[in-house]
Amino acid sequence: MKNLVLAKLQALSLSASLPHAWLFVSTDLAHNLQVAKQFSQWLLCTNKQATLACGSCKQCYLFAADSHPDFCIITPAEKHSAILIDEIRTLNEFIPSKPQLADRKIVLLYPAEKMNKQAANALLKNLEEPVTNVLFILLTTHSRLLLKTIVSRCQILPVTNDKCVVGQDIAPLKKILSDLHTLWLTSSVTPVELVEQWVKQWPNEVLYWFELVLTDMILYQYTRNLQLLRYISERDQALLLNSQVPIQRLWSMLDQTRQVQFWLGNGHKPNMQLALENIILH
Repeated sequence: MKNLVLAKLQALSLSASLPHAWLFVSTDLAHNLQVAKQFSQWLLCTNKQATLACGSCKQCYLFAADSHPDFCIITPAEKHSAILIDEIRTLNEFIPSKPQLADRKIVLLYPAEKMNKQAANALLKNLEEPVTNVLFILLTTHSRLLLKTIVSRCQILPVTNDKCVVGQDIAPLKKILSDLHTLWLTSSVTPVELVEQWVKQWPNEVLYWFELVLTDMILYQYTRNLQLLRYISERDQALLLNSQVPIQRLWSMLDQTRQVQFWLGNGHKPNMQLALENIILH
């Protein structure tokens, strides 16, 4: 079965809509790393196939041998050690020069939560001043351990293994579901009141959680099958069964949510309160 996360990344790349920095979030670091490497190799590949890199061109051979000059991996030297500032400083040599073989350079850093304070601040400088044709991919299993400023400079992508929701405490998702139920079914709260609460509670993650909810609501509209949903459990199905929100509106909200995430990933700083209000009231 085609990896849906990889397909999304490829579609964004083909439409020239990739942000300069991604934050892949998952409980399964090995799966997270597999998706990141598959996407990186596909980006660097000379003979891109529809879904995967060809595996036989010069760039794929170099990638497989861990010697591609346009691909930089930053990870702790040992499993339980930290990522130190000296490892981030190597980017000062890697980033400025033009790509040698591909049309871009890729920096893969994991686990991002292993950066110490000095390393994180050094990385932040690179994210705040993006260089053309340099893509950062950060992997984490604990996004809340990262500097909020780093998270805000990245576009967050949930990387699932087709078994469960993204690896974080899903209390925010439950709260958003409950709030939407109140908004759309009882009208006892206003969108402005809800958004104010969300932005205050999860200033850097609210779009991420909202996207997950919308994705499942759209899927249910098409299939009417609760078993296919990844993020909304049967205990939360009241919103799905009773919501009268047209699917066209759900799609519109999802598109706008992703557009704001794209702006954030490219260094823009939209007013989150106003952006979310516009999405819900659209």
